[in-house]
Amino acid sequence: MSTNNAKVQAVIETAILSAIDKVAKNESAGFISDLFLQADQESGELQIYDDNEKLLDKVIIFDWINNSDDEEAFNKRVAESSKAALTSLANKGVFDRDYFMKPLSVTLTDDDFVEIEELLFVDDDMLRADDPLLKDLDTELDEFLTKLLSDID
Repeated sequence: MSTNNAKVQAVIETAILSAIDKVAKNESAGFISDLFLQADQESGELQIYDDNEKLLDKVIIFDWINNSDDEEAFNKRVAESSKAALTSLANKGVFDRDYFMKPLSVTLTDDDFVEIEELLFVDDDMLRADDPLLKDLDTELDEFLTKLLSDID
């Protein structure tokens, strides 16, 4: 991971934690079952919304400002950084707090809350973050089984 990617991931983690803390302090907020992230390519702003589409927090990520990527490449870049941040937070138990209702979904959306990509899905003992955790799992299992079965011959 490059230094800039690590910095972007750290900024995203901090913004998500800040948004979660705002929910925790607001006793009337109830439970959260969805979080929505929106990224603006021109301003570099990342906005975090709850399941009622209420803005919880926002942060400017300077690496994203006036990015020359096309929209699809920019969204992919945002999704990768966000998934890494969310996976790190999930591994730290952040989404195990009482005010999260399972299943919990964190989604990258456009300005109209139309889903671009699901970034994280947590349901009790199940955590699904497509890229970082499950990448090449099929290949690794196939190799393991091949080695295991070769001992039987």
